[in-house]
Amino acid sequence: MWILVLTAVWCVLYSLMSFAWMLGAPGFPFGAGDSRGREMGSLLASAHPVPTGLALGCGAVVAAAAAVWALRRPGRAPGVVLLVCAAALLAVVPDVRLLQNLAYSFGGYFGLVDWPVLNQVLCVLGAGLLARSALVLLRPATGDAARWLTIGRWATLVAVLAPLPYAIQRAAWNLGIPLGVSQQFVDDLAADVTAKGLPAIAAWGLVIPDLVGVLLTLGLVMRWGEVFPRWVPWLGGRPVPVWLAVVPASVVSTAVTIAGLVIIRFAVADGSVSSTAAPGLLWLPWGVALGVATYAYAERRRASVSGRLAQRGR
Repeated sequence: MWILVLTAVWCVLYSLMSFAWMLGAPGFPFGAGDSRGREMGSLLASAHPVPTGLALGCGAVVAAAAAVWALRRPGRAPGVVLLVCAAALLAVVPDVRLLQNLAYSFGGYFGLVDWPVLNQVLCVLGAGLLARSALVLLRPATGDAARWLTIGRWATLVAVLAPLPYAIQRAAWNLGIPLGVSQQFVDDLAADVTAKGLPAIAAWGLVIPDLVGVLLTLGLVMRWGEVFPRWVPWLGGRPVPVWLAVVPASVVSTAVTIAGLVIIRFAVADGSVSSTAAPGLLWLPWGVALGVATYAYAERRRASVSGRLAQRGR
């Protein structure tokens, strides 16, 4: 139950920080403390330290209490509380900048990372701990590997197809083709890469990860996602550690889901969807499907291990 201890520690520390903002401590990462919040779709772009700090602090205290409760008496009730807190934290605090900076990081660019972005990363980490703790408490003791494989296959199919329209459109822009936009828009994108001091190849940092991600997503239902292929030096034939697939897939799933929610909010507020944002409407199903496929992969691996151990015990 070490995950519950880590969860409780995170909650206590973040509650103290939130209450400090409420009392006037510097570093409030929302509202006036976040100059890019409104344009990036932050729900807290107009937030004030007192009510926001109080709400975040009280929410963290509730989650900490649920984690301690689960340590003393594990059960479904504290698990539900932790899961609700994780969902609320992910729905309210992060915005599209998580996915934006994740994509830019593949090109070695971190110029847009500031304290509001780091606070979002901190909150996503906390939400991950909350969700992980909840799943430990809520999932059944045994699982059906065949059933999780079926679920994983369907979810993987969606997670593979959904990002392709964005990758195709972005690739066209990088090649100078104004797919769904004006030529001026394409020229401005190229100028932005130059202004950031990045090489031209950096523009593909928003396309190549999509395509690599599609390939790696297939590993969630393929044999090579469980056992390293024989041609892999030193690792060939060995089992793939579950965390090696689950952690990166969970990070991408979370970032894409949040970005998808922001794009849908913008579309609802504007009453229309621009051609540049249209492929982004698939990000929400992409992120959710990838999350389901990742969870199915983890549960299938767990069920397979449990089945082997049960057979050995006979």
